[in-house]
Amino acid sequence: MDANEILESYVRDVADCLPRARRDDVASELRSLLAEELAGRAQESGRPPDRAMAMAMLQAFGRPAEYAQRYHARPALVEGADNHHFLIWATGGAVVLVMHAALNPQQHVDLDGLFLQWLGLLLLWFALAGWIRRRRPGVFRWKPSHGPEWMPRGLSALSLVATLLFPVWMYAAPQPFARMLLPSTLSVEGLALDPVFATSGIRLLTMALLVGLALGHAIALVLGRQPAWLRRCGVAVNLALGLLFVIHASPMATLDGTPFQVFALAHANAVAAPIFLGLGGMMLLVGLYYAWREWSYLRPPPARHRGALA
Repeated sequence: MDANEILESYVRDVADCLPRARRDDVASELRSLLAEELAGRAQESGRPPDRAMAMAMLQAFGRPAEYAQRYHARPALVEGADNHHFLIWATGGAVVLVMHAALNPQQHVDLDGLFLQWLGLLLLWFALAGWIRRRRPGVFRWKPSHGPEWMPRGLSALSLVATLLFPVWMYAAPQPFARMLLPSTLSVEGLALDPVFATSGIRLLTMALLVGLALGHAIALVLGRQPAWLRRCGVAVNLALGLLFVIHASPMATLDGTPFQVFALAHANAVAAPIFLGLGGMMLLVGLYYAWREWSYLRPPPARHRGALA
């Protein structure tokens, strides 16, 4: 390759790193710039441009991908502003996977593979969110929030009713709940609970925490807000429920070693186990996220400072 061919190769590689709409203009500008620079070097050296001279000059310009950044900076897959959220969700996923593996030692869970898959999903999600923000800036635009204690009574009432209907009633009586929703022609016998599980401490504790979740919404309804102590209790309840649902998806046993599962039928347990695991994992992740939010909240300044600002 002669000097001109080397310059043209560099121009092509730079253009390949640019959006299609800008390639022709940038290529034309860069081609002229490189030709002038090479001609100037040839004049200074007193000899015609050759391959070695062209390569030495391009070394100073840097790799094509780096030089293309001057015309069009490519954004990071995870934007700097999202780093802390990425770290929180990555750490939360690792915690959930480790808990699942610890509770299922006989299944030989591939922690490395699952964690890499989780990181891949997170990376794709944050990259997609960043791309959407760049293409449509108004989609995720900032909106002022009411603060951590804000909770309108209408939303509290809706949350209370929904919690009593779905988690509480569904968990307490799965068969009657299913009969209410499903046509009478469909059998709900598969939802019969294992007799040992029905009276187990795990089920009683889970039921108590679900009722506690509803009680939190009731207190917020009465107060018309969510004070810090109520929010922190809610975080603790969500974390405990998440752990218990992960346990629901794992082999359980009584104190004397008798094994039991949630439902009497093996097929029902096979279907329900990934649901319990997914629900528990999500509750753990959300609980960890809100625990971080509580820890990082900016505390209001003393009243005298607020008065001075007013």
